[in-house]
Amino acid sequence: MATGDKNINEIIKEVYNGTIYAVKKIVPLEPEVGAPQLIEPPLLVKFGVMIGFTGGIKGELVLQSTDAFFSEIGELMFGMPLSEEMLESFAGELGNMIAGSLATYLADVSIVTDITHPTVLKGDAKLSGFKRALLVEINYHADQKMAVHLLLNQ
Repeated sequence: MATGDKNINEIIKEVYNGTIYAVKKIVPLEPEVGAPQLIEPPLLVKFGVMIGFTGGIKGELVLQSTDAFFSEIGELMFGMPLSEEMLESFAGELGNMIAGSLATYLADVSIVTDITHPTVLKGDAKLSGFKRALLVEINYHADQKMAVHLLLNQ
């Protein structure tokens, strides 16, 4: 399925570029972005957030890291440590900010999409049922990492 004159490969390229743009814009740390990799289901997540996309692109964006790194990002953004329930709320909000920025980026390149509310993943979540998946690892200082998964259903 294509949006306008864009084929699926062009859409994937724009989603990838927009995701990197959004992460760099929102997370207040200097990243080192790895090359995209195709991954096979299932995706196992110990801590992260998932936001769905509808419209011109159908799928999910999953941000995965440790709860300690999400907490560090929250403390950098808000200037105070986060309690456990605030951490889950922050993880969802961070996902919203990144997905919203991505949706705006995509609209600027004529891919109209909408985002769903965030789902915080905690424990041993196992995600499957997607057709294609890209993984981009983003490295930060002191071996901190965030894995960005683009799960596409088209």
